[in-house]
Amino acid sequence: MKKKILICTAAFTLLMTGAAYAKADHPNKHEAKKTGLENALERGKKNDTAREAIRRAMERKLQHSDLTEAQRVEADKKKLEITFGGTDSANHVTQPLALPLVGSHGSAISWTSSHTSVISNDGLTVNRPAVGQGDAAVTLTATIRYGETTAVKTFHLIVKQQTTDAQRVAADKAATAITFSSGDTTDSVTKPLTLPASGPNGSTITWTSSNASIITSDGKTVNRPSAGQGDAAVTLTATITYGTVTDTKTFALTVKQSFTDAQRVAADKATLAVTFSGGDTASSITRPLTLPVSGPNGSAVTWISSNASVISNDGKIVNRPAVGSGDASIVLSAVITYGSSSDIKTYTLTVKQQLTDAQRVAADKEALAIVYGGSDSASAVTQSLTLPASGVNGSAITWVSANPSIISNDGKTVNRPVAGQGDATVVLNAIISAGGYSDAKSFTLTVKQQLTDAQKVAADKESLAIVYGEAQSSSNVTGSITLPAKGPNGSNVQWVSSNTSVVASDGTVTRPAAGSGDASVILTAVLTSGGHADTKTFVLTVKQK
Repeated sequence: MKKKILICTAAFTLLMTGAAYAKADHPNKHEAKKTGLENALERGKKNDTAREAIRRAMERKLQHSDLTEAQRVEADKKKLEITFGGTDSANHVTQPLALPLVGSHGSAISWTSSHTSVISNDGLTVNRPAVGQGDAAVTLTATIRYGETTAVKTFHLIVKQQTTDAQRVAADKAATAITFSSGDTTDSVTKPLTLPASGPNGSTITWTSSNASIITSDGKTVNRPSAGQGDAAVTLTATITYGTVTDTKTFALTVKQSFTDAQRVAADKATLAVTFSGGDTASSITRPLTLPVSGPNGSAVTWISSNASVISNDGKIVNRPAVGSGDASIVLSAVITYGSSSDIKTYTLTVKQQLTDAQRVAADKEALAIVYGGSDSASAVTQSLTLPASGVNGSAITWVSANPSIISNDGKTVNRPVAGQGDATVVLNAIISAGGYSDAKSFTLTVKQQLTDAQKVAADKESLAIVYGEAQSSSNVTGSITLPAKGPNGSNVQWVSSNTSVVASDGTVTRPAAGSGDASVILTAVLTSGGHADTKTFVLTVKQK
């Protein structure tokens, strides 16, 4: 199978830096000393946004040239990897490859294939051997160049022979499965089904129901038999087709009859539960409750409190007995009703008496915690903090920072030390007060120094990901995608598509017409921060309509 990706946006060629300048007979041989970013800038003629981003990054990068040519080449060699499409790997290549043509330290990278009729030098064309010819072994050699220094890195790949129509159908038949709604199974269908319309290997899948009045052939409508009619057996048949080959796969399902009123009530009674706040339990109530007003099977639920002055009927108000008056025992009764049937479920709860001031402070001190942003922790603070102003038992909390220039007293401002200054240790003191009693609790935090530009780009590159729509993935794109414009550490991200007519640089997807075949597209993210830049590539398969 031959897949060739035409690089439609000249901005993508901002990465193509090596091969033309490595040849001895090139008329501009003296330009070999140019960095990858310089060559990228020169060759990126048509995408002004990406071109300008690279220009700025290049200018800043030249101000921070603290590595030798050999160090740049060695660092880029070590990081160099091939990006495979879909689920491909070095031992299983079926789709075009994304071959980096500039290293993160500015090296130009050129590629040579040992078998260009199978994999082209740029990796964009992969011709799989015909059925019966066997897999093909190909070596891709990367030449990494910066100035007068070069290094070589090789990658050994196996290109899989083409699959027959029968093999595609067989593989897709094995993978075909029904997705059930929550709680449903093959033997207990009550809600709509999700039926795949295509297989991972490209087969078309059509569905037929043996009883469309119970389950429609698209699975979107499930009509359960009325109570007393019994469950219904339905067979769904999937017809899997590729080329001239067709096969079928059947699924025997049982659609459950509808509940009687009594069955609905019984089922809803069995699952009914009170939801407690915080760390409360049935034997220790201090805060409001959440009481469901309906069951999952449609029953109505009405609540009655044995003492509404302590716990209201809706559970939203809890008045704890005064200090010294003892705890209060309350019975909550749930009346579950559907049609002509009803039942009652009771809960015996203990509402704790109020605490003394000393008890409030002690309890709130024990429970007091700082809420960190993102993935932060006490040993790694990078963003603002949430500092509670009151405890769960009503104590007032005042915060004092030992170094407000690093962490403000309210925790909303965190000033990280500049790169190279080292991390900063800050103690936050919480003063917990209730009535005439108070206590203190201290938290020792480490505020991390700022990242260098290189660290920002590296971290953002590592975490950078495309956000796909529901049921989509890199190998199964059917709708528009979300392309982040900024990394969590502040790097700017510019996106360049190899085929803007299919995937635009803003993530808009236009699927190929039916019968024209799926489209492979390479998206390249250019990450820049200060004087540093790097790229990350993603290989996508956009499914035909």
